[in-house]
Amino acid sequence: MSSFIGHFTAGVAVYLGHSTWANKPERRLLPVFILLAVLPDFDYFALWFFKVSAQPRFTHSISFCLVASTVAWFCIRQRHGSSPRTLVALALASCSHPALDLLVGVHPVPILWPLPLPEVQSPIGLLPSAGHLSLSNYYLWRNLLIECGVLLPAFALLVALVRRAPVRAMLPSAMLLLPVWVAFLGWSVHVHA
Repeated sequence: MSSFIGHFTAGVAVYLGHSTWANKPERRLLPVFILLAVLPDFDYFALWFFKVSAQPRFTHSISFCLVASTVAWFCIRQRHGSSPRTLVALALASCSHPALDLLVGVHPVPILWPLPLPEVQSPIGLLPSAGHLSLSNYYLWRNLLIECGVLLPAFALLVALVRRAPVRAMLPSAMLLLPVWVAFLGWSVHVHA
């Protein structure tokens, strides 16, 4: 599965594609985007505290993510007003979680729950697994570095494209980051080989 950092940055990226930090009323949405992006992993609390493990992990399904983002949107709309465009952005933040976990390619992800045979698995891992949570685990730190090297440039490009940044302004940065991104992506795929 992808790391907390990967899910967190996905929430931030979707927020930045949707809102501007300069718009003070929209700043309150940043924690909502982040929460939705990490929410599917809250099922770990049931495992850690109550020794209950849901199989399949329905919190990683598109249906769960869409329900969670719709509930969040209704809550925001009741308090502050919100457009359907915000609902779409919240759904993207929420659905980014199972998408990133699918890109790891290690375990099947129950994206299609509650349909029969809900689990889908990627044949190739484009992201490294989060690894065992231990500060002394070398592989955890290595995989976090690889994940950031793959995701951060991709998220930056997506945000720039959504915000319609001029291609001329993006081109120098993109040309510098492209070889770095390709190297990290190759390293990530090599880790899975």
